[in-house]
Amino acid sequence: MITSSRPRPKVMTGEKVFLSHVFAEDAPLLAQWFADLEFTTLLGQQGRSFTLEQEQQWITESTAAKDSERSFAIVLCANEQLIGTCNLRSIDLLHGTAELGIAIGDKTAWGQGYGREAVRLLVAYGFRYLNLYSIRLWVHGFNERARRAYMAAGFREAGRLRGATLFDGQRYDRILMEITRDDVR
Repeated sequence: MITSSRPRPKVMTGEKVFLSHVFAEDAPLLAQWFADLEFTTLLGQQGRSFTLEQEQQWITESTAAKDSERSFAIVLCANEQLIGTCNLRSIDLLHGTAELGIAIGDKTAWGQGYGREAVRLLVAYGFRYLNLYSIRLWVHGFNERARRAYMAAGFREAGRLRGATLFDGQRYDRILMEITRDDVR
């Protein structure tokens, strides 16, 4: 188990996880996760493996103050263990829209409901503090576990690009999902 050497501020808190800041010292753990081809494939980055330097650059860019993106660490409440990251990107404050991304890198945390809770916290953050109306995400047809988790968090299918993803010689749909402020009232 790897935890940060400094306390993590709790930006949004749930029962099992809280959203916090991503620290520069998180880069080695993120690089370990993003070097795993199974993990990156589930994120739609099939065949990609990322280096420590690339993760350091991502942290620098994603944590810079800008209106178009908010990135967070996903941390277990019980022991402050970092298990993943999530973000809202392509934030359009004029129209109240954004795209959600999430990555649970710690495989021992898969299937425990942590991602679903992190998604709910991130959606609540977007609606409450950014005054968003609609949050969307893309999921690949071969990632059924993620699709079910998004549906359990309140997302619904908004459309499909049929056969848009090629993986291991097979074509899969790319599925657009969304949640609106009206869905959570």
